[in-house]
Amino acid sequence: MLNARRRFDRSTALLITFVIISIILMTIDVRSSSEGIAGSVRSGTQAIVAPIQSAANAIVRPIAGFVDGVANLAGLRAENADLRAELDEANRRLAETEPLRSENEELRNLLNLGSLDTLQSQIGRVQARGSSDFDHSIVVNKGAADGVVVDYPVRNLDGLVGRVVSVTESSARVMLLTNPNHAVEVLVVGSEDRGSAKGRGASDLQFISATAEQEIAEGATLVTDAGRYPAGLLVGYASETAQRQAGFAVQTPIAPAVDFTTLDFVEILFFVPVDPAVQLAPAEGTS
Repeated sequence: MLNARRRFDRSTALLITFVIISIILMTIDVRSSSEGIAGSVRSGTQAIVAPIQSAANAIVRPIAGFVDGVANLAGLRAENADLRAELDEANRRLAETEPLRSENEELRNLLNLGSLDTLQSQIGRVQARGSSDFDHSIVVNKGAADGVVVDYPVRNLDGLVGRVVSVTESSARVMLLTNPNHAVEVLVVGSEDRGSAKGRGASDLQFISATAEQEIAEGATLVTDAGRYPAGLLVGYASETAQRQAGFAVQTPIAPAVDFTTLDFVEILFFVPVDPAVQLAPAEGTS
């Protein structure tokens, strides 16, 4: 017990001594300049402590940076989530307006297309398609009240679509070029060869000519010949090269210029066929 008290007293005395010395040194340091014993002691102390402080900073600074990064990570994630939400909303709005923009562009182009030979016309929108894969027709929202009658040709920005086959007061049914009951007289651009482009109930047409003298090259352009339709309406392009053989008509598939699966707006041309054999049929529901 006595030894323990002596050690405690000795330790207490040493602690008190160090505190007193520290107070004296601080007092001397404050009252004196950097010269003299105090300056030397301070310089020596700084020389000893500086490397230790640098080492401590080298260890503490990365840890502090890491802790600060972790603290900011949650905020960055929240900001990133907000930015993603804003981007998704912008993309959604763009997707909603894109169809309207496309329709507007198509309408402007149709209006600027101009009818052949200053023909009057009506721009109609496709309301319905054929009730089956065998009914190659569409229904548009223009009818007798708009001046539409049977046999008027119909086109879009790409080329000939077909012709009006029946009319009500507010709508018209259009037979497409692909209908097996439809045929149109065509001219091969760049030559005098003529023939007929007949629907096959599929995605292409069939060119048949009993009078063609030249080879029908693959990619040849075919347009309407004067008659049931105004001359010069684009019909399509020859899919294969065809040569005339003795006793046989020239035949080759035609890729239509129009994509009939994406029809939206069409132009109905107020054109009366010049062929006397082609008579305008009365509109449905009229006498």
